[in-house]
Amino acid sequence: MPGISGTYLWVLTLVLLVGCLDGSGMTGEETATVPIPMLQQWESNMTEYGAKFGNERLERIGSDFTSEAYVWYYDGPRVFYQIADYTGDPQWNVFAENWIETYRGYVFELNGRVPGWRVFPDGLNMHFTRTGDEKSKAAAILLSKRTPGSSAGGGPGEDYSRETAYCINAYLVAEALGEPRNPNLEQAVEYALGHIDQWFVQNSSKNWAPFMFGLTCEALISYHDKVRKDPRILPAIKMGLDECWKRAWIEEQQAFFYRADNPTEAAPILNLLVAPAFAWVYLQTGDIKYRDRGDKLFAGGVQWGMERARGKEFSQNYRWSFDYVRWRTEAELRRIGN
Repeated sequence: MPGISGTYLWVLTLVLLVGCLDGSGMTGEETATVPIPMLQQWESNMTEYGAKFGNERLERIGSDFTSEAYVWYYDGPRVFYQIADYTGDPQWNVFAENWIETYRGYVFELNGRVPGWRVFPDGLNMHFTRTGDEKSKAAAILLSKRTPGSSAGGGPGEDYSRETAYCINAYLVAEALGEPRNPNLEQAVEYALGHIDQWFVQNSSKNWAPFMFGLTCEALISYHDKVRKDPRILPAIKMGLDECWKRAWIEEQQAFFYRADNPTEAAPILNLLVAPAFAWVYLQTGDIKYRDRGDKLFAGGVQWGMERARGKEFSQNYRWSFDYVRWRTEAELRRIGN
């Protein structure tokens, strides 16, 4: 892979040090590193389809630019900046900036009042950090104050879990941009922990979705790592992953089901919205069960392929999976004492 940046050189080093993963017979006595399965294909899909969907705005810009089929959905600018960092290739910054212009204009047009499932502040923050463009900073802060639910920290019902997770993300980005801590942040965390309880302890939802749990995990992990190591977060995420594996994993299709009301409908295209939580728990606990299950989820998502994907699915796959590679690699190196 050309132009690997220093930030990710240790990832490449691990890949070069190890052989192939067969996924069987893993025990705590392993002394060699276990590679991430399908990593090379994940990288290949990233560059091939990233170029395709990065150029899409140039070809199709128009009144339909806010269609959720496009790569802006699930934060395409964030995805392209992560690709730029991973590869060390600045061409990806151009794609990020193209889509920043699109999404930021949409935020300003609605004065920040975008629907709660369309809140993507991370790409805006990354653009401001790289360029100093105050308009991106202003748009990201608007998302923390004007979106539905932002004035209350989301909502207590699990059917509002995505909006609550996105409130947490927006509050944390605004704080990173210099805003005072949002007074609703702690309430949002309480709601998110409550959603996990509703899904897996109370069993009060008949239509829960593993990928929604993944988005909640992403927000709670960000809070845990950036704000406060709330002792409830790791056990809640660990319990949720165990329950997902017990209730939702479809072995023959290497994926979780899409929603609980149709337990035979696998959704491998959503695997990479959940897999990073397994890598994070592996990093926190050293329990290789979470590595091995995460690897299955990761490989199943990559094997699904991108040939049927739209921009939306591309961003789903690469929104958070860079953290899978990073946490999974760090945990594996820690396990063998490097």
